[in-house]
Order: sequence, then C-alpha cells, then structure tokens
Amino acid sequence: MDLHYVIIDPTRNTTLLVTNPVPRDLQPRLAARLLQREPDAEQVGFVERFASFPGRLQMMGGEFCGNASMGFAAWLCQQVPVGETRELTLEISGAPQPVACSVTTLPDCWLGTVQMPLPESIQTISFPLEGGQVALPVVCLPGIHHIVVPAQLLTRQQAEAVIRSWSRQLCAEAVGILLVEESPLHIAPLVYVKPTDTAVWERGCGSGSAAVGAWLSHRDQADCCVSVRQPGGTIAVTAHRQEGVLTVLTISGTVKLLQEKDVKIFL
Repeated sequence: MDLHYVIIDPTRNTTLLVTNPVPRDLQPRLAARLLQREPDAEQVGFVERFASFPGRLQMMGGEFCGNASMGFAAWLCQQVPVGETRELTLEISGAPQPVACSVTTLPDCWLGTVQMPLPESIQTISFPLEGGQVALPVVCLPGIHHIVVPAQLLTRQQAEAVIRSWSRQLCAEAVGILLVEESPLHIAPLVYVKPTDTAVWERGCGSGSAAVGAWLSHRDQADCCVSVRQPGGTIAVTAHRQEGVLTVLTISGTVKLLQEKDVKIFL
C-alpha cells in the first residue's frame, strides 16, 4: 500500500499523520509498521476526511489524543498567514462530540489550543502492586483513561510491567500512567494502546496534561490554570468549574511540521 504521511511535532509528542485514505481495519497494522520505520514517532493518526467540514482524524487504536488534534488542526492551517488565527471544529476518534481548536500561525510554528472532552468520571481505584494494593486517582476521558501516580511510588520499569494488566482491569482501549511530581508540576507519561499493543513513554501528552489539570481541579474543588512540564516541553492546561462542576478543559501548546514522506508498505 502506498502511504503519504506528515511528521508533526506537538510538544515533542512526535506524530505521524497519514493523509491518504486507509481502510479502518488496516490502520492498526499499518500504524505498527510505520512506528517501526520511524523510531522517534510515538503515535500514528489517519486523516479520514479533510476536504469537507469538519475534518476527521482517526487515531491508530481509536483513542483520543489532544496533541494529535492540535497537530491535525495546525496541518489544516498551513496556508494561514503569520499572525492570524483560525477556529476549527474537528471530529477526532474517541471524542463523543466535535472538538473545537484554535490555531495561530507564528513565524516558525503554530500555537494551538484544543477544547478537550470533559472527563466521564474521576474516581479512585485500587490496583495490584507487588503483592498488595494501591489506591490511585483515575481520570476517565473519552477515548483514554489516565492513572495519576505519585512519581515516588513507581519506577519506570514498574510502570511498564503493570500497565497492560491495569489496562485490562479498567477494560480500556488506551491507558496512561502519569508519574506526577507536584512541586514543580511535572509528568512522565506512559501510554498504552491496546489495538496496537504499544506502550510508549511520550515526551509530551496532551490528554495526560488535561487529566492532571482535571484531577487537580477536582481535588481542590477550584479552577485550575497550570503549566504541565514533561520531557518534551510544557503544555498549558486550564480547567474551569461552574457551581462545582467542571465545564471547560483546554490545553495549549506549539506545533511544528517537520517532514513529509511517501512509502510503500506490504502487509
């Protein structure tokens, strides 16, 4: 199969954006092959519609990804002059409603803001760990569940060892383990996608950043505006509450378009 893809960089969360049509049933296998070809890439998204409104992006495992949404929006805004802003509404896998995005063209990149789907729930769940149990907050976003873990509780090796079993416990197609340090706020995100059986330490995680913002807002019962540092840079998160209920959750960051490639892959 002939594929054309763009390498995009939203906060170092390097994403391959396949821009020619690919049947849905072939996407997970092709994504796995592309990730083998591009070792710096962390995920693959398939553009299923862009010539009509709204555009649609299907992630490799049907999950939702805020950074990929931001990158897709920036790709659609390549012809927007420097200094101008465009508002877009996009369909993204895993999101129950169209996703609102704002993109501003800067001289060497794009500044994007994504209005994230609100959590379906934020709850505390007990997970098995080394013969015992540990109770951890779980932020259930549409398309992905994120487990908030104090950084001192798990090593990276332990996180890699448990993420598949914890994913099965949550019955989720995509799960993140977020190793969180609160002062200063920093996360190390490990994301597992079941359909491709891939677990990746992401350099930047948009949905994980949003999950941390939502969790802090829920814990403190207050609005939250934080900069979430991670290995690839910083993602700004805003969580707004009204009458005790989370009503708005956004992430903001920068996007670069790195390269375009054509490849033939035999399945």
